[in-house]
Amino acid sequence: MKKFIIKIIIFSIIGLTLVLSMCYKIDGYSDSFYVKFTTQRQTSLLLGTSRAAQGLQPSVFESVLNKRFFNYAFSVFHSPYGKTYLNSIQKKLDTTRNGIFVLAVDPWSLSSLTKNPEDSLSFRETKLALKKTNFVNIKPNLFYLMNNRNERFYDLIIDKQSTSFLHEDGWLEINLPIDSLKFDENVEKKIEKYKRDMLPKAQFSQTRYNYLKQTINFLNRYGDVYLVRLPIHQRMMNLDSILMPHFNENIKEAIQLSGGYLDLTPLNSNFYYTDGNHLHKTSGKIVSEIIANWVNKTRQVKNKI
Repeated sequence: MKKFIIKIIIFSIIGLTLVLSMCYKIDGYSDSFYVKFTTQRQTSLLLGTSRAAQGLQPSVFESVLNKRFFNYAFSVFHSPYGKTYLNSIQKKLDTTRNGIFVLAVDPWSLSSLTKNPEDSLSFRETKLALKKTNFVNIKPNLFYLMNNRNERFYDLIIDKQSTSFLHEDGWLEINLPIDSLKFDENVEKKIEKYKRDMLPKAQFSQTRYNYLKQTINFLNRYGDVYLVRLPIHQRMMNLDSILMPHFNENIKEAIQLSGGYLDLTPLNSNFYYTDGNHLHKTSGKIVSEIIANWVNKTRQVKNKI
Protein backbone atom coordinates (compact mmCIF):
# COMPACT_ATOMS: atom_id res chain seq x y z
CA MET A 1 0.00 0.00 0.00
CA LYS A 2 2.85 2.33 0.90
CA LYS A 3 4.56 1.69 -2.47
CA PHE A 4 1.28 2.34 -4.28
CA ILE A 5 0.83 5.69 -2.56
CA ILE A 6 4.43 6.64 -3.35
CA LYS A 7 3.86 5.81 -7.04
CA ILE A 8 0.68 7.90 -7.08
CA ILE A 9 2.57 10.83 -5.58
CA ILE A 10 5.42 10.47 -8.09
CA PHE A 11 3.08 10.28 -11.07
CA SER A 12 1.10 13.27 -9.73
CA ILE A 13 4.27 15.32 -9.40
CA ILE A 14 5.34 14.35 -12.93
CA GLY A 15 1.91 15.22 -14.29
CA LEU A 16 1.82 18.56 -12.50
CA THR A 17 5.33 19.36 -13.70
CA LEU A 18 4.33 18.65 -17.31
CA VAL A 19 1.21 20.81 -16.98
CA LEU A 20 3.17 23.71 -15.46
CA SER A 21 5.87 23.46 -18.13
CA MET A 22 3.20 23.66 -20.83
CA CYS A 23 1.58 26.63 -19.08
CA TYR A 24 4.83 28.56 -19.28
CA LYS A 25 4.81 28.03 -23.05
CA ILE A 26 1.42 29.75 -23.40
CA ASP A 27 1.90 33.22 -24.86
CA GLY A 28 0.05 36.06 -26.52
CA TYR A 29 -0.58 33.96 -29.63
CA SER A 30 -2.34 31.24 -27.63
CA ASP A 31 -5.26 33.08 -26.05
CA SER A 32 -6.70 36.60 -26.28
CA PHE A 33 -7.16 37.01 -22.51
CA TYR A 34 -4.76 34.72 -20.63
CA VAL A 35 -1.80 37.13 -20.35
CA LYS A 36 -4.05 39.77 -18.76
CA PHE A 37 -4.58 37.40 -15.82
CA THR A 38 -0.91 36.47 -15.35
CA THR A 39 0.66 39.87 -14.67
CA GLN A 40 1.10 41.71 -11.39
CA ARG A 41 -1.28 44.33 -10.04
CA GLN A 42 -1.22 47.54 -12.08
CA THR A 43 -1.34 51.20 -11.07
CA SER A 44 -2.63 52.79 -14.32
CA LEU A 45 -5.30 51.09 -16.40
CA LEU A 46 -6.91 51.38 -19.85
CA LEU A 47 -10.44 50.01 -19.58
CA GLY A 48 -13.42 49.17 -21.76
CA THR A 49 -14.56 46.60 -24.30
CA SER A 50 -12.74 45.29 -27.38
CA ARG A 51 -12.69 48.77 -28.92
CA ALA A 52 -10.31 49.69 -26.10
CA ALA A 53 -8.55 46.30 -26.03
CA GLN A 54 -7.40 46.80 -29.62
CA GLY A 55 -7.42 50.59 -29.88
CA LEU A 56 -5.56 51.77 -26.78
CA GLN A 57 -1.83 51.05 -26.79
CA PRO A 58 -0.16 51.24 -23.34
CA SER A 59 3.32 51.89 -24.74
CA VAL A 60 2.08 55.11 -26.36
CA PHE A 61 0.51 56.32 -23.11
CA GLU A 62 3.70 55.47 -21.26
CA SER A 63 5.86 57.48 -23.67
CA VAL A 64 3.71 60.59 -23.23
CA LEU A 65 2.77 60.37 -19.55
CA ASN A 66 5.86 58.66 -18.11
CA LYS A 67 3.77 56.05 -16.33
CA ARG A 68 3.46 52.34 -16.90
CA PHE A 69 0.02 51.53 -18.32
CA PHE A 70 -1.81 48.22 -18.59
CA ASN A 71 -4.70 47.48 -20.95
CA TYR A 72 -7.34 45.65 -18.92
CA ALA A 73 -10.10 45.82 -21.54
CA PHE A 74 -11.72 42.68 -22.93
CA SER A 75 -14.84 42.57 -25.12
CA VAL A 76 -18.40 43.78 -25.38
CA PHE A 77 -19.51 40.43 -23.91
CA HIS A 78 -16.87 40.08 -21.20
CA SER A 79 -16.32 43.63 -19.94
CA PRO A 80 -19.34 45.90 -20.28
CA TYR A 81 -19.61 48.08 -17.19
CA GLY A 82 -21.17 46.23 -14.29
CA LYS A 83 -20.47 44.46 -11.02
CA THR A 84 -18.37 41.74 -12.66
CA TYR A 85 -16.02 44.16 -14.39
CA LEU A 86 -15.71 46.42 -11.34
CA ASN A 87 -14.83 43.46 -9.11
CA SER A 88 -12.14 42.33 -11.54
CA ILE A 89 -10.71 45.86 -11.80
CA GLN A 90 -10.51 46.01 -8.02
CA LYS A 91 -8.50 42.79 -8.00
CA LYS A 92 -6.15 44.02 -10.72
CA LEU A 93 -5.48 47.48 -9.30
CA ASP A 94 -2.33 48.29 -7.34
CA THR A 95 -3.50 50.94 -4.89
CA THR A 96 -0.07 51.85 -3.53
CA ARG A 97 0.51 54.70 -5.97
CA ASN A 98 -1.53 57.34 -7.77
CA GLY A 99 -2.53 56.18 -11.22
CA ILE A 100 -4.18 57.36 -14.40
CA PHE A 101 -7.29 55.57 -15.63
CA VAL A 102 -8.73 55.90 -19.12
CA LEU A 103 -12.20 54.43 -19.51
CA ALA A 104 -13.55 53.92 -23.02
CA VAL A 105 -17.33 54.30 -23.08
CA ASP A 106 -19.93 53.67 -25.77
CA PRO A 107 -23.61 52.65 -25.94
CA TRP A 108 -22.88 48.91 -26.05
CA SER A 109 -20.78 49.00 -22.87
CA LEU A 110 -23.79 50.45 -21.03
CA SER A 111 -26.45 48.21 -22.54
CA SER A 112 -28.03 44.92 -21.66
CA LEU A 113 -29.15 42.16 -24.01
CA THR A 114 -31.69 40.81 -21.50
CA LYS A 115 -35.45 41.37 -21.69
CA ASN A 116 -35.19 43.38 -18.50
CA PRO A 117 -32.13 45.63 -18.91
CA GLU A 118 -31.80 45.89 -15.11
CA ASP A 119 -31.70 42.12 -14.53
CA SER A 120 -28.08 42.06 -13.40
CA LEU A 121 -28.19 38.36 -12.48
CA SER A 122 -28.71 37.57 -16.17
CA PHE A 123 -26.10 39.97 -17.58
CA ARG A 124 -24.08 38.36 -20.36
CA GLU A 125 -20.73 38.54 -18.53
CA THR A 126 -21.92 36.60 -15.45
CA LYS A 127 -21.05 33.25 -17.06
CA LEU A 128 -17.81 34.33 -18.73
CA ALA A 129 -14.13 34.69 -17.94
CA LEU A 130 -14.06 37.73 -15.63
CA LYS A 131 -16.74 36.28 -13.39
CA LYS A 132 -15.08 32.86 -13.35
CA THR A 133 -11.54 34.12 -12.75
CA ASN A 134 -11.02 35.05 -9.11
CA PHE A 135 -7.24 35.24 -9.34
CA VAL A 136 -6.03 37.77 -11.91
CA ASN A 137 -2.38 38.27 -10.97
CA ILE A 138 -0.71 34.84 -10.99
CA LYS A 139 1.47 32.99 -13.50
CA PRO A 140 0.80 30.33 -14.53
CA ASN A 141 -2.90 30.89 -13.99
CA LEU A 142 -4.31 27.38 -13.85
CA PHE A 143 -7.60 28.72 -12.46
CA TYR A 144 -8.25 30.69 -15.67
CA LEU A 145 -7.26 27.77 -17.88
CA MET A 146 -9.39 25.23 -16.02
CA ASN A 147 -12.48 27.42 -15.78
CA ASN A 148 -12.45 29.07 -19.20
CA ARG A 149 -10.89 26.65 -21.67
CA ASN A 150 -12.49 23.47 -22.99
CA GLU A 151 -9.51 22.59 -25.16
CA ARG A 152 -6.53 20.52 -24.03
CA PHE A 153 -3.61 22.49 -22.58
CA TYR A 154 -1.51 21.13 -25.42
CA ASP A 155 -3.74 22.85 -27.97
CA LEU A 156 -2.74 26.23 -26.50
CA ILE A 157 0.84 25.49 -27.49
CA ILE A 158 0.39 23.98 -30.95
CA ASP A 159 -2.69 25.89 -32.15
CA LYS A 160 -1.38 29.47 -32.20
CA GLN A 161 -3.40 32.38 -33.54
CA SER A 162 -1.92 33.88 -36.68
CA THR A 163 -3.41 37.37 -36.79
CA SER A 164 -3.61 38.41 -33.14
CA PHE A 165 -1.08 38.76 -30.34
CA LEU A 166 -1.75 39.74 -26.72
CA HIS A 167 1.17 41.79 -25.42
CA GLU A 168 2.49 41.65 -21.86
CA ASP A 169 1.03 45.14 -21.33
CA GLY A 170 -2.45 43.84 -22.19
CA TRP A 171 -2.75 45.35 -25.67
CA LEU A 172 -4.38 43.01 -28.19
CA GLU A 173 -2.59 43.59 -31.49
CA ILE A 174 -4.42 42.53 -34.64
CA ASN A 175 -1.99 42.02 -37.51
CA LEU A 176 -3.85 42.81 -40.71
CA PRO A 177 -2.42 44.68 -43.69
CA ILE A 178 -4.22 47.86 -44.68
CA ASP A 179 -6.52 46.58 -47.38
CA SER A 180 -9.52 48.81 -48.14
CA LEU A 181 -11.41 46.09 -50.00
CA LYS A 182 -10.93 43.55 -47.22
CA PHE A 183 -11.82 46.14 -44.58
CA ASP A 184 -15.02 47.01 -46.47
CA GLU A 185 -15.92 43.32 -46.49
CA ASN A 186 -15.24 43.04 -42.77
CA VAL A 187 -17.32 46.14 -42.07
CA GLU A 188 -20.25 44.64 -43.95
CA LYS A 189 -20.04 41.43 -41.91
CA LYS A 190 -19.71 43.27 -38.60
CA ILE A 191 -22.61 45.63 -39.31
CA GLU A 192 -24.87 42.76 -40.31
CA LYS A 193 -23.92 40.83 -37.17
CA TYR A 194 -24.74 43.79 -34.92
CA LYS A 195 -27.99 44.46 -36.77
CA ARG A 196 -29.04 40.82 -36.54
CA ASP A 197 -27.76 39.72 -33.12
CA MET A 198 -27.20 42.81 -30.99
CA LEU A 199 -29.35 45.80 -31.90
CA PRO A 200 -32.77 44.06 -31.63
CA LYS A 201 -31.97 42.98 -28.05
CA ALA A 202 -29.82 45.85 -26.75
CA GLN A 203 -31.29 48.37 -24.31
CA PHE A 204 -29.64 51.04 -22.22
CA SER A 205 -29.21 49.76 -18.67
CA GLN A 206 -29.41 52.17 -15.75
CA THR A 207 -27.77 49.46 -13.65
CA ARG A 208 -24.75 49.38 -15.93
CA TYR A 209 -24.59 53.16 -15.94
CA ASN A 210 -24.67 53.18 -12.15
CA TYR A 211 -21.78 50.73 -12.11
CA LEU A 212 -19.84 52.96 -14.49
CA LYS A 213 -20.25 55.76 -11.97
CA GLN A 214 -19.26 53.42 -9.14
CA THR A 215 -16.17 52.43 -11.13
CA ILE A 216 -15.23 56.09 -11.62
CA ASN A 217 -15.75 56.82 -7.93
CA PHE A 218 -13.65 53.82 -6.92
CA LEU A 219 -10.78 54.77 -9.24
CA ASN A 220 -10.95 58.43 -8.20
CA ARG A 221 -9.61 57.29 -4.81
CA TYR A 222 -6.40 56.10 -6.45
CA GLY A 223 -5.70 58.62 -9.21
CA ASP A 224 -7.19 60.58 -12.11
CA VAL A 225 -10.02 59.18 -14.21
CA TYR A 226 -10.74 60.16 -17.81
CA LEU A 227 -13.53 59.07 -20.13
CA VAL A 228 -13.08 58.69 -23.88
CA ARG A 229 -15.30 57.67 -26.74
CA LEU A 230 -13.20 56.00 -29.40
CA PRO A 231 -13.72 56.61 -33.11
CA ILE A 232 -15.51 53.97 -35.17
CA HIS A 233 -16.57 53.52 -38.78
CA GLN A 234 -19.50 55.76 -39.72
CA ARG A 235 -21.76 52.79 -40.42
CA MET A 236 -21.11 51.48 -36.93
CA MET A 237 -21.67 54.99 -35.60
CA ASN A 238 -25.12 54.89 -37.17
CA LEU A 239 -25.95 51.80 -35.10
CA ASP A 240 -24.55 53.41 -31.95
CA SER A 241 -26.81 56.38 -32.58
CA ILE A 242 -29.87 54.16 -32.97
CA LEU A 243 -29.13 52.49 -29.65
CA MET A 244 -28.40 55.75 -27.78
CA PRO A 245 -29.02 58.84 -29.92
CA HIS A 246 -28.07 61.27 -27.13
CA PHE A 247 -25.13 59.39 -25.68
CA ASN A 248 -23.06 62.34 -24.46
CA GLU A 249 -26.05 63.85 -22.70
CA ASN A 250 -27.00 60.48 -21.22
CA ILE A 251 -23.60 60.06 -19.51
CA LYS A 252 -23.39 63.65 -18.23
CA GLU A 253 -23.28 62.62 -14.57
CA ALA A 254 -20.42 60.18 -15.24
CA ILE A 255 -18.51 62.89 -17.10
CA GLN A 256 -18.91 65.23 -14.13
CA LEU A 257 -17.47 62.58 -11.81
CA SER A 258 -14.40 62.15 -14.02
CA GLY A 259 -11.44 64.39 -14.73
CA GLY A 260 -12.64 64.98 -18.29
CA TYR A 261 -14.30 63.50 -21.37
CA LEU A 262 -12.95 63.30 -24.92
CA ASP A 263 -15.32 62.32 -27.72
CA LEU A 264 -13.33 61.34 -30.80
CA THR A 265 -16.27 60.21 -32.94
CA PRO A 266 -16.29 63.54 -34.87
CA LEU A 267 -12.97 62.25 -36.30
CA ASN A 268 -14.41 58.90 -37.43
CA SER A 269 -13.50 59.43 -41.09
CA ASN A 270 -9.82 60.09 -40.27
CA PHE A 271 -8.90 56.52 -39.34
CA TYR A 272 -8.65 52.94 -40.59
CA TYR A 273 -10.81 50.19 -39.08
CA THR A 274 -10.26 46.46 -39.40
CA ASP A 275 -14.00 45.77 -39.26
CA GLY A 276 -15.71 49.07 -38.55
CA ASN A 277 -15.81 48.46 -34.82
CA HIS A 278 -12.08 48.34 -34.10
CA LEU A 279 -9.25 50.69 -35.00
CA HIS A 280 -6.46 49.32 -37.16
CA LYS A 281 -3.27 49.27 -35.11
CA THR A 282 -1.76 52.13 -37.14
CA SER A 283 -4.76 54.32 -36.36
CA GLY A 284 -4.85 53.01 -32.80
CA LYS A 285 -1.36 54.39 -32.27
CA ILE A 286 -2.46 57.83 -33.49
CA VAL A 287 -5.63 57.76 -31.37
CA SER A 288 -3.62 56.67 -28.32
CA GLU A 289 -1.27 59.62 -28.88
CA ILE A 290 -4.20 62.03 -29.16
CA ILE A 291 -5.74 60.74 -25.92
CA ALA A 292 -2.45 60.62 -24.02
CA ASN A 293 -1.59 64.19 -25.01
CA TRP A 294 -5.08 65.35 -24.07
CA VAL A 295 -4.75 63.65 -20.66
CA ASN A 296 -1.33 65.24 -20.19
CA LYS A 297 -2.64 68.70 -21.04
CA THR A 298 -5.71 68.26 -18.83
CA ARG A 299 -3.54 67.21 -15.90
CA GLN A 300 -1.24 70.18 -16.39
CA VAL A 301 -4.17 72.59 -16.36
CA LYS A 302 -5.54 70.91 -13.23
CA ASN A 303 -2.20 71.20 -11.44
CA LYS A 304 -2.02 74.92 -12.19
CA ILE A 305 -5.36 75.61 -10.57
